[in-house]
Order: sequence, then C-alpha cells, then structure tokens
Amino acid sequence: MEQLTNSIASSNEVSVKPDKEEKKSIRRKYLKVGFVIIFNMAMFNIISMVIIYLIGGIYGGDLSSFSAITKGTAKLLSNSDISVIMSCLIPIISESLSIFLGCKLLKLDLRSLFNRDGYTGGTVCKVTTIGLGIQTAASLVAQIIAMILAKFGLESSTADLSVGNSSAWSVIPLYLYACLLGPLLEELLYRGVLLQGLRKYNERFAIVISALIFGLMHQNYQQFIFAFSLGLILGAITLKSESIIPSLVTHIIANTTGVLIDLAMQCADYEAYEKVATGSLDFTSSSIGFAVTLALNALFRYGFLILGGIFLIIALVKKGNVRKPTPAGKSRGWPILAQSWIWYIIFIGYIYLAFIEPIHKI
Repeated sequence: MEQLTNSIASSNEVSVKPDKEEKKSIRRKYLKVGFVIIFNMAMFNIISMVIIYLIGGIYGGDLSSFSAITKGTAKLLSNSDISVIMSCLIPIISESLSIFLGCKLLKLDLRSLFNRDGYTGGTVCKVTTIGLGIQTAASLVAQIIAMILAKFGLESSTADLSVGNSSAWSVIPLYLYACLLGPLLEELLYRGVLLQGLRKYNERFAIVISALIFGLMHQNYQQFIFAFSLGLILGAITLKSESIIPSLVTHIIANTTGVLIDLAMQCADYEAYEKVATGSLDFTSSSIGFAVTLALNALFRYGFLILGGIFLIIALVKKGNVRKPTPAGKSRGWPILAQSWIWYIIFIGYIYLAFIEPIHKI
C-alpha cells in the first residue's frame, strides 16, 4: 500500500504545479479509479438487468420478442422470494468483481487494511456513536425533503426491507446481506479501492470523492444523505488508523440497528408499519406493542443523535484527524480530476440515478 498520502507533496523536490508528464500520470491513475466505478455502475444497472431479462424470458418460455421477454421478467419478479434473492445477488456480484478489478488495476493489497493498530476500542465506539447519530439526522432531513416533494405531488423510490410475503429462506439472506456482507463489500470498494486509489496527493480530496460516490451509488436521495455523511466519517477514520476495521464495524452496526428496528416494527404490527411508510398511520388504531416499539426507537435514535453530535463537535474542535493538503497536494487533486472525462460520466450518471430516475408522481 502507498505510504503517507502527502509525503510526495511535502518534499522540497516536488513543485507546486505538476509538469506535463506528471499530470498525464495522475490522470491515468484517476482514469483507472474511475473505470472501476463505471464498471460497478454498469454491472449493477445494465449488465445485471440484461441477465435478469434473459432469465425472465427463459422463465416465461418465450424469447421470440422483447414484449414476451418483458412479460416473462415481470412474472419472474412477481415472485417475492426470487425478487429478494436477485436484489442481493446483483450488488454482491457487481461489487465483488469491481473490488477484484480495482486491486488488479491499481495494484492494491487490501489485506494490509485489516490491521489492529492505530485505533482503540474507545475510538471505534465514538465513531459508531457518531455514525448512529448521523443516521438519525439524515432520516430527519430526508423526511423534510419528502414533505417538500409531496407538496408538488412527487415522491422518491427507496430501498425496501419489508418482509411482506417473502419466505424465511429469502428473507434471511436479505438481512445477512444488509447487515454483514453488504457493509464488508462496500467498505472494501469505497474505503478500500476508491479511497486508497485517490489518497496519494490529497487525503481530504480522497475522502470527499469516496464519500460522494458511496452516497450516490445507493441511487436514492434518502440513503444518499446518510451514506455521504457517514462516508466522510468512515473515510477519515480509515486514513487516520490505516485500518478498515473501525469503518467496517461502524457500518455493520449502523445497518444492523436499522434493520433490527425496522424488523421489530414489522413484527409488532405489519399493517401499522406499512401505514408509517406512507405517512397515513392513526396512532389510536395501532397496537400497544407497535407504540412501545416506536417509543423505544425514538429513545434510541435521539439518544445517539445527541451523544453522536457531542462526539463529532469534540472531534472537529480538536482537528488534526486528516492532514491538510499542501499547495502541491491541492494542485494534484480536484484540478486534475476535473480533466478526467470519465468522472463527468460517473457524476452525471449517478446524479440521474439518485435524484431524477427515482422521482415519480404520487
């Protein structure tokens, strides 16, 4: 793995502005990182859909026309168990292949990030508390945006982790992916390949870019708000500790608590849970168990919001968590990335997928 990110920028032998050959070398590096992200985007949104439609046509028994294939695919995905399994397999395949590609292209050894030095249990607890606090804050912001959209007769699709009519054999893998395998793959891709691939000249630049792509890849504004905010914290602690373990633990706990609370509300009163999602719940008609679950959820959420806010303020006041870029580091970050055409495709594509495509009329 590369050494300290700003070492090259702090050397007296390095000019503030890179020469033509160095610019070309840096652009090539950013192009490789961008290609990994493009590959993941294509695998998730295009190639996977082609495969699904092909399987759908075979499932429907007719590959003679696109209309027949579409009908077969609709029939395939109407099976809730198959739909759930597909929603897990697609990101597993796309992210696993992207991690492998990134390691090969950028010559990274991500095993070195699984070290237990550079942090303490107390640090992990603080970062996790901040992460849970951010989760609540992001949820509140998303609710405000949803109310504003509703005024214009609009709403946005988001991830659905409701049990519905799915059987246990498909629900269990869904929750295992959301709570364990998903966080692991995402940390390896975004705090591993992406962050490590960009960090050499400017750590803050690398943290922002990795957090931004991490947020956008969720492809809806609700999760973007949380993932982007959390990604900034996870990127900072990864670089400070030179380990992916603190960010992985935080990510797992944040996802798991969200899933467990969501599942508890579904088990307490599924009809009331669905009404909460649509904003039509009459609390006088909900069960006592559901009301207690909501109260405990609020206590948990706002407790961590307050405590996480305190820890975050202390961390910001202390500063020094991420090295400030030197003038040489600054000139090798954003200015050169802006010259890389592939990143325009990435941002335009993800902005469409996260903020335009999911929006529809109520």
